[in-house]
Amino acid sequence: MFEFLRSYIIYLALLSGIVGVLSLPKLPGNKAKFLVLLIWFSIITEIVGYYFTQWTGLLNFYVYNFYMFASFSAYILLLRALLTKYKDRIAAVLFLILFIISYFLNSLYFKEDMNRSFTYSFAIGVLLVLILSCLYLIEIFNSEKILNFKKSVFFWYVLGILVFHVPFTPFMLAINWFLIKQDESIFSLVLFILNFLAHSCFIIGFLWSEKKYNY
Repeated sequence: MFEFLRSYIIYLALLSGIVGVLSLPKLPGNKAKFLVLLIWFSIITEIVGYYFTQWTGLLNFYVYNFYMFASFSAYILLLRALLTKYKDRIAAVLFLILFIISYFLNSLYFKEDMNRSFTYSFAIGVLLVLILSCLYLIEIFNSEKILNFKKSVFFWYVLGILVFHVPFTPFMLAINWFLIKQDESIFSLVLFILNFLAHSCFIIGFLWSEKKYNY
């Protein structure tokens, strides 16, 4: 019933990507512009993932597993750049190493059958990003930034990441661990709703943020 919604996710990403490009004048540094790059990377991934099977005859798990590796690595590096406390930045580096190790262990575990999602690496990546995001939010709320946190594009981007990944993780694990039959209609509906919420956060961040808070 809702299977068609999955094909509309690309339009949500395109909308936030276009708004991001139009907002570039108030995204002064490379760190802020990196957010727009990440959105367009997701757009390219969706396009390649859609046509991958048609082009290669292989299932598109290869595309999305690579995207998961690249995106979570990028999220961790972004959060490291946003964190100001030395111990938190060191923790981010250690988390990145842990995630990379988990990804390659997951690859070895599934080396006989690569046509599946790297669920364990995804769950570990979400947990690590969640911890770093909490450290970032704690830093904001314990500093003068609390007065203007809504005017920072980084706050809204981190919120968008959490809004998508935190609810989606137990959904994925339930399918994987408890062998629940994946209903494509429900799966597409969940994906669309979470993408809608995430890209809404990105768009709000681009529109509401102010240049002086985006460094």
